[in-house]
Amino acid sequence: MDSGFANLKLFAVESSDSAEHATPLPIPVAPVPLAAPDPHVAATHELIRPHTVRSTRHGCEPYSAAWFDELEQKRYQRHGHWLPRALEFGRHPGESLLVLGCGLGTDAAHYARTGTNVTVATAPDEHAQLIQDNFARHGLTADFVALTGVRLPFADGAFDVVTWNALYDPTEPAPFRVDELFRVLKPGGKVIGLFPARYDTAFWQNILLPLQRIYWQCPPAPSTAPKTTAHELRRVFARFAEHRVMKRHLRRGELPHIWRIMPLIFLERLIGRVLVLKAKKPILAARLQLNQVDLGRIAA
Repeated sequence: MDSGFANLKLFAVESSDSAEHATPLPIPVAPVPLAAPDPHVAATHELIRPHTVRSTRHGCEPYSAAWFDELEQKRYQRHGHWLPRALEFGRHPGESLLVLGCGLGTDAAHYARTGTNVTVATAPDEHAQLIQDNFARHGLTADFVALTGVRLPFADGAFDVVTWNALYDPTEPAPFRVDELFRVLKPGGKVIGLFPARYDTAFWQNILLPLQRIYWQCPPAPSTAPKTTAHELRRVFARFAEHRVMKRHLRRGELPHIWRIMPLIFLERLIGRVLVLKAKKPILAARLQLNQVDLGRIAA
């Protein structure tokens, strides 16, 4: 046990004229810092691959600058070559951007490098200190805000862009959560979301190749969130306009051998693992809100 805690007392005694009136006072207990996650699990989340995939190489020290650099190289060049374009890196300089589902903050770091004003919102189970340390090593700046409830702690119309990585979110994109995204976006602002696709390669392999388990086992899904469809996303994000949903992310090793002869760029648009949603908050939403306020004042 740490010597600093060897003589820790549960109560302090407030001095008094008489020992009989001594009042025990609880000592404030500092919150226990969140332990760093398993580096293998954290890396597989960033690379959007199953935990069962194990690296045979001895890499860098976990969570060092070299470790983060190697992780980014694999995330955007090998396993997720589609991510920079889908997440629109470099297209929002000078704009305010909120990152939800930040993971290890690799996406947030890319936005910050291109001059975007980044705000990273971290849930209680996310590791803000790891992200802040990595930002400091690279001389990057961002605002870090801890989430404590369902309501986002930001003013209405605070951001130009909101990105939401929901691949490991244990809950579905419920309407009240989407309403919060709508609220904090400026009129004309954009939401970019990543969601696990229901009709992915595993689904179609089970339908079209029911006997494949005899000779080949499909790798497990890389994400843990409830799977969804493009139709469901459009329904939940109905308040937004200009919906666009695309399928991405497919590795050749996840396919049966007979399918590997087909172009991967074509297959991932049909049976990819990830749905990329892009939608905009209508500019008219602000005008309608102002009109409602004016009508309310007139009625009063």
